[in-house]
Amino acid sequence: MTRRHILDVASKMVAEAGSENFRVVDLAEQAHIGVPTIYYHFESRVQVIAEAQMANYFVMAEPLHKILSRAETAISMENAEEFWDAVRQNIERAWSSGQFDEKRGIIKLLLDVWNDERSRIRFRELLDIQFARWVALVEDAKSLGWVRESLDSQTLVGIFWAASIGQVVTSGSAYVDIAPEAIGDFYVNLARNPDSTQTR
Repeated sequence: MTRRHILDVASKMVAEAGSENFRVVDLAEQAHIGVPTIYYHFESRVQVIAEAQMANYFVMAEPLHKILSRAETAISMENAEEFWDAVRQNIERAWSSGQFDEKRGIIKLLLDVWNDERSRIRFRELLDIQFARWVALVEDAKSLGWVRESLDSQTLVGIFWAASIGQVVTSGSAYVDIAPEAIGDFYVNLARNPDSTQTR
């Protein structure tokens, strides 16, 4: 419980102010515990930040997990319209997730997680669960004739997951200004089998 409390406080601190100026002494003060207690549960400041950012990522991604479940249900019900609506909503939310200031941006968050080897390994394991679900979902949609057979499922999933990073890279560009809805439409139009029927 103490470790969970430390991590909860650290996650809020990093979400509010970024990780650059994060100090363990400030964490101890806000968590109402001693610095030695923090170092009993965590090996370093880097590990605290990495785990805090990992927790922040999964809070941010929770709506995406719910939409993924919705898409899986649509597959089981063979409801193509609901499936594509969930896919479009998911890609739009992923694209929008890159719209944070530099202190809390997705790229900074991932870099913080990657700074700690144990956190990086755990984060990769958790992401792989999501990747596997998405690849299986695309394969199931292909078997129903909804997704273009010629598209590689892993590549399609990789493009989707790169969406939030793409938003960060293009944000503020004078030449590329892409709305989340445009990305959603593009992705669906790319993936959808034009020969499929949209029946329930």
